[in-house]
Amino acid sequence: MKKYFYLLLIALACPLGAGPLPDNMFFRAMNDEMQRTQKQLRVKGSPKPYFTVYKVTAVTSQTFSAQFGAPYASPKEPETWLQAAVYMYAGDAKDNSSGFVNNMYYFEPAQITSVPASYEGLRRMLWQATDIKYVAAGDSYAKKMAYKRQKNITDDLPDFSKAPKASYVRDITPFPKVDGQPYQQLVNELSAMGRKLPYLENFAASLRMRQQDIYFLDSEGDFYQYSRPSCSLNLSSSLRNKDGYKENLTENIPLECFQTPDKAELRAETEKFLARLQDMYRAQKAEPYLGPVLLEPKAAGGFFNQLFVRNANNSKPLLSAQAETDGTAGQFKDKLGMRVISHLLDVYDRPQLREYKGRPLPAFMPLDDEGVEAQELQLVQGGKLLALPTIRSLIAGQKQSNGHARMSGRTLPRAALTHVFFTPRVSVSDAELEQKLLERCRELGLEYGYIFPRFAQLKDGTGEVNFAWRIYTADGRKEPVYGLRLEGVTTRSLRDVLAAGADEEVSVFTDNTTMLSFAVIAPSVLVDEIEILPTQRKPDRAPFVPLP
Repeated sequence: MKKYFYLLLIALACPLGAGPLPDNMFFRAMNDEMQRTQKQLRVKGSPKPYFTVYKVTAVTSQTFSAQFGAPYASPKEPETWLQAAVYMYAGDAKDNSSGFVNNMYYFEPAQITSVPASYEGLRRMLWQATDIKYVAAGDSYAKKMAYKRQKNITDDLPDFSKAPKASYVRDITPFPKVDGQPYQQLVNELSAMGRKLPYLENFAASLRMRQQDIYFLDSEGDFYQYSRPSCSLNLSSSLRNKDGYKENLTENIPLECFQTPDKAELRAETEKFLARLQDMYRAQKAEPYLGPVLLEPKAAGGFFNQLFVRNANNSKPLLSAQAETDGTAGQFKDKLGMRVISHLLDVYDRPQLREYKGRPLPAFMPLDDEGVEAQELQLVQGGKLLALPTIRSLIAGQKQSNGHARMSGRTLPRAALTHVFFTPRVSVSDAELEQKLLERCRELGLEYGYIFPRFAQLKDGTGEVNFAWRIYTADGRKEPVYGLRLEGVTTRSLRDVLAAGADEEVSVFTDNTTMLSFAVIAPSVLVDEIEILPTQRKPDRAPFVPLP
């Protein structure tokens, strides 16, 4: 197939704060309904709408999948759908309904996932969703005011801070028509490569092309329009290792959007994935360990995402009559000016970066979801926390929003990071990092240390790594290990980084609660101390009949 040059990536954009409202069905419907909302939406005895947002996302997606060489039933044509989200603050700038929820873990905008693809259909859906959110906003306003009186909460910070008007427009290029046969043949061939490993219970390949066209308008007159394309190959597998433990492994390989994939390169990536599966099959079970661990870039990304990014997000705690404290608020909200990470690292958030080293980034955001220009932040300098992401509802010490309000179908706008760069002040080579690991192990009298290719999914400081390398201090020999249960991993571990490499990679994560995606760009790092215990899982019985 001919290479498709995706014009969206080179189209000129209107500068922030300039340009007319685009003339298309989406903005006509949103603007007409917004005007009606501002002029007519009133209920006697209820506060008036103060701030309203409409956000419409047109999604087009096409996936080609196969398992062990056999194709899945893949749609011949791209699938398309529209989603519309509405949220509203009732009251005024000083006091409005924002930041108060009935249920601390369930606070959604009014979202409609099946929107008719017409002006009339979109108007009708926006009208219905606006009506729903106005009722909810009025209820939240009354409860919030009562709660603040009951708790004697007084502060001078406004619930809504003003910001300069902003806009961003990038031309929308239609999702390209592709000949699906070569893509299906490619995933057939890649998934068939799994047949050579007899202990694999599943081996699948999926190539997905996806484009989100996003349209945003708020009652302050801020708006944006742009596309977010993504293309990737996903390899997924499951196996039973030699001791009978079931293990799963996935790998996501980013591709250039809407261009013919390099078959040789993808075959090589699949071979690397299969080699790792072979190592997992023959791995030894972990033993108790307390000592230094070298995190490769993907593992470092997971480490920083869970311990830093999550705790920098949600800097303004929610209020609720159902809970005294907001368990969703990040731990760093009270730590401005304090050292929260190793002095060897600086940390930045760069929301307006579309790609890095040729890889599209998942959270490009010229304006945030409250219509404020998204600013680059230096979060950390020499380990000290300098700033946090903020929204229009400010936190102490902040004079205005820095444009980090992010929303999804599952959450109202809250302060959240986007593309977080962990930049070492001094970096060393891969070989030097490994030597530093061995030297530290010798200082502690340890027979071996660990190297993690991936990090655990933590819950209350505990999680399991299903594969790692054990490296011996005597001769540098490595052997694969499985079933490593991490204990007591907290934000304290961020300050235990002893050294960092120069091999940074992009890791993408999606929060399972909010469905917001983040990118962490980090190099390998050496962490001084992590506690490891053997897995508590039990092996499954062997099948009565071996694999065919």
